[in-house]
Amino acid sequence: MKSGTLYQKIFLIAAFFLLGCFLLQCSFQKVTSWNSDEVESIASRIEAARGKASPSGGSLLITYPYNGSLFPPEIASPTLTWTDKNSLSRYWLVAFKFENGRKPVYILTDQTSLMPERKTWEIIKDNSKEKPAVLSVYSLSDRDSGIVLSEHSISMGTSTDSLGDSVFFRQIPLPFAVASKSFEKTRWRLGDISSYGEPATVMNGISVCASCHAVSSDGKWLSMEYNFGNDNGAQFITPVRKEIILKKNDFFTWSDFPRRGIIPPTRGLFGRMSPSGRYAAASVNEICYAAVMNDTAYSQLFFPTFGVIAIYDSGSGSIQLLPGASDYSYVQANPAWSPDEQQLLFCRAKTKNELHSDIRNVTTVFESRDIHRLNELYNIRFDLYRIPFNKGAGGTAEPLEGASDNGMSNYFPRYSPDGNWVVYTRSRSGIMLQPDSELWIVPSRGGKARRMECNRNFFNSWHSWSSSGRWLLFSSKVNGPFTEIFLTHVDEEGKDTPPVLLSRFNDPGYAANVPEFVPINADAIRSIRIEE
Repeated sequence: MKSGTLYQKIFLIAAFFLLGCFLLQCSFQKVTSWNSDEVESIASRIEAARGKASPSGGSLLITYPYNGSLFPPEIASPTLTWTDKNSLSRYWLVAFKFENGRKPVYILTDQTSLMPERKTWEIIKDNSKEKPAVLSVYSLSDRDSGIVLSEHSISMGTSTDSLGDSVFFRQIPLPFAVASKSFEKTRWRLGDISSYGEPATVMNGISVCASCHAVSSDGKWLSMEYNFGNDNGAQFITPVRKEIILKKNDFFTWSDFPRRGIIPPTRGLFGRMSPSGRYAAASVNEICYAAVMNDTAYSQLFFPTFGVIAIYDSGSGSIQLLPGASDYSYVQANPAWSPDEQQLLFCRAKTKNELHSDIRNVTTVFESRDIHRLNELYNIRFDLYRIPFNKGAGGTAEPLEGASDNGMSNYFPRYSPDGNWVVYTRSRSGIMLQPDSELWIVPSRGGKARRMECNRNFFNSWHSWSSSGRWLLFSSKVNGPFTEIFLTHVDEEGKDTPPVLLSRFNDPGYAANVPEFVPINADAIRSIRIEE
């Protein structure tokens, strides 16, 4: 009897499995079973019936791509999405129309999202380089009448400027309080935007904090802040190779810089390797305010209240202050190198040590108030300054016109590879993870700043230029509390386009942040680990 019951259970499980596979197959065929002749026929009926009925306005809206988007020529097929409020809508005809005489591409679906197959996507890209294509979505109640219930159209194109670089980025779980207690869940990934697979995970499972990273302009050196040997000031600079096994001699530590009076040990805030890989710059003798909130979207308020800029020279192993960025009456932070290493940008504000009850024992504050209230209570605004490097001799720091003295906080500056432009983050307060943060662009010598077109409604920051200087990578929270990675095209005049989402670089439950364009192939690094 027991044996019979067991066989019955096995039979039922197998039956349900086969039924599930059948239903899944039917569901898949339901979306993709229409042949090209049938779709062309439906499109013809729609065109013929267009004058007979007026589509209702506003019920259908293409939500991605954004109108005016410009895609890199090598990018893999995106997922098109739209919303439709009309309950009678059962089918949607997606049409790509071109201005070069090529016949339109039509796709029929019963879903409100669609990823064009690779061959179709290549046709779309090839025929939208000279002039933009028009993407239209038509909603239908049936496939026979050709009557359109509603429709929406946008313009989209493909650039002739190749990207060339790979993308190196970090994924962390949220909120921050969770991430800080489970560093092993954080992962670093290296991906190619032309790939239809997921970016490779090259580092994960580590139990310590690691954050800011960079690759030298020639692609030969990799640097990252990494808590090595329980030293929060540690940072490594190591050659790029397939299997990176980090050893003690790959690391230096900002903690070697002498402590000033009673302040905490140096950690080397926002440490940044120079383009050649020889130098690194960071804040030393720094003190930071840090609050953690139980809010998935904005779970941390963090900014330095004290600090000066120092330079690490890998040739001599020394760490020296940078004259002109070493005034202890200010907090100086977030250094950024010019491509020729002749200049540095950094952000500066009056010191805010009064926010700490005891600077000898600065600890993270756990807050029940949200970031908006905390910004009101602990407001800080940074200006961008430019200073000559002079091989470490420094010079006179001057405010960058357009990114200083504007009643806003200006931070995270990044030079374009040709040295002509600076893109920076601007918000009403703070230096990181601000809801109202936006990307602005200004001439590198100063001038009129301009808000970039790529900005979305919530949080735009953590940006990086491609080696060609024609693409900019950044993160945004426009689609929810977890940051996603986008890119935008930037022309010679500094004008950019609505962004393109790198959907394969974003995973549910993880925030994708600090993305960097790196001038290496996506398989140049396979793993990064510490030698035990």
